[in-house]
Amino acid sequence: MNTQSHVLMGAYFFGKAAPLAAAIGAVGGALPDLPMIAIVVYLKATGHTGQEIFQTLYWQNWWQITNAIAHSFLLWGGLMLIAFLLRQSQNEFWNLGFVFAASGFLHCCIDFCVHREDAHMHFWPLTRYKFTSPVSYYDPSHYGQYFSLFEAALGLFLCYGLFRQFSHVLVRIALILAAALYVAVPAFFILGRN
Repeated sequence: MNTQSHVLMGAYFFGKAAPLAAAIGAVGGALPDLPMIAIVVYLKATGHTGQEIFQTLYWQNWWQITNAIAHSFLLWGGLMLIAFLLRQSQNEFWNLGFVFAASGFLHCCIDFCVHREDAHMHFWPLTRYKFTSPVSYYDPSHYGQYFSLFEAALGLFLCYGLFRQFSHVLVRIALILAAALYVAVPAFFILGRN
């Protein structure tokens, strides 16, 4: 799933109409992808081509381990359990910690279901096992076009729900831009084929 969808889900499902909780949920939803984004930006800035990045460097052990740590069920599940147990103290820090960890854990669960050859080692360092999902979030030969339409519909729903919850002008502008991307990208691919 694309990072912006994880961000929106974190804000929507864990924000409870509270701006700080929504922001923490958004950050938790984004964090598993941030190491990969930083690596790609660095490699592009140092002159590597997209083909070299995703067909060669992405498969290097150091990058696979980085993705494994960032998408670890053990890490995010452990953080979520600790925050859940400590939030019983009615401490707001642990409530927000739970929101953060639960959003990151949801990101990992969704990626587990929609990655094929590019799957992550979600249980590393216990095992290097990768679940190869029958569904890809982008590959048309594995239902990617259908999942992309589902993701666009979900993204529009989340944008609408968050737009109704939050009235801050910058938040609403960001949601309008996100919604426009959910419409523009599928339209580009659908209209580009004709």
